[in-house]
Amino acid sequence: MRVLYLTDSLSDLDGVGRYGMRLLAALEEASPGLEVHVLLARKHRPTSSQVPAHWKVEVALPPDYFYYMTPLRYWVWRILGTWNTWRAARHADLVHAIKDYPHNHLALAGARLAGKPCLATAHGTYTIEPLLSKRHGARARQVLASFQQVIAVSHYTRARLLEQMQEVEGLAERVQVITNCVDAASYSQSRELSDRPWSGKRFTLSIGEVKERKGHHLALEAWCRVARDHPELEHFIVGNLAEEGDESGYARRLQELVRDQGMEGRVHFLGNVTEEEKIDLLQRAEVFIHTPVTASDGGFEGFGIVYLEASASATACLGTRESGAEDAVQHERTGLLADPTVESVQVALARLLADAGLRERMGAEGVQFASESSWDHNAARVLDLYTAALLS
Repeated sequence: MRVLYLTDSLSDLDGVGRYGMRLLAALEEASPGLEVHVLLARKHRPTSSQVPAHWKVEVALPPDYFYYMTPLRYWVWRILGTWNTWRAARHADLVHAIKDYPHNHLALAGARLAGKPCLATAHGTYTIEPLLSKRHGARARQVLASFQQVIAVSHYTRARLLEQMQEVEGLAERVQVITNCVDAASYSQSRELSDRPWSGKRFTLSIGEVKERKGHHLALEAWCRVARDHPELEHFIVGNLAEEGDESGYARRLQELVRDQGMEGRVHFLGNVTEEEKIDLLQRAEVFIHTPVTASDGGFEGFGIVYLEASASATACLGTRESGAEDAVQHERTGLLADPTVESVQVALARLLADAGLRERMGAEGVQFASESSWDHNAARVLDLYTAALLS
């Protein structure tokens, strides 16, 4: 089977990149005859060293800011992107759009011109945002309604999608939930790293781009309140803190919050780290805290693979309801789910930090849950969708 994939990333630094790499590797393992051809966006993030050399990877799609281009530039890139997709799709059996709109529009258009079936993955914010756009909304709805199958990475993402597309008859039957997974074994072995800023410290950990929907402000305010009862506790935040281009000033507000609370020496913004450093942090953290919210621009967390990475590292998780975390964290088993308020997160964090036995139990349960959430199972279900699409 020859499958053409469209995505903007094959990087360890973002969720879509990790999703693409892990899924494609698992699909290849499950179907040894699978031929992988990937079309990447221009100006994509650094491709991971884990991407196999035998995958055919081309930079042939518009950059990630395609969505925001002026109409003239948008149409030029749309025509070029459709042409490149059609050219590649002619040699494929099926097209899978991993990136949301408008890149999935190129996938659908190119696949149709080549006479090939087309599927899409719906990740979350960037699935819903185009549907609400005055400029893109009508076309985005038409595109999403036209895929043979849509893979939603969480029940929350599926519910949000169907809520916005109620007028499309029969869509619910074509939107399948296949939750994200993790290669749990990769997180079980200790890393032998030289001294790092977190070495030998008692700390909690957050991982995620420094933007509003990731909920760092919620986690930080709750942490500052709880940390007064744990004077030896520190907190590390992994994620891009580039203030340039941060028109909302979100990163600056986080740093001001830390200063105002007198926690400058105890809260550390690490920026991006290596994969080995991330795993070491996850393994050593007492609690992994990721508290996504629905942002002022409507953005939300579609799933959160990093919860599973924390669970695979035997670390208890703290997440928030009204997000994809409801699939990624098993409440009272692998961690706690709090309402997206400072008070609720504070109560949950205080409970976890006060009970080492609870953290240990949740860590052990988390390892089991992460092991059950394998990419092998995910790939088997995706292959079933491929087969159904080819037969339809």
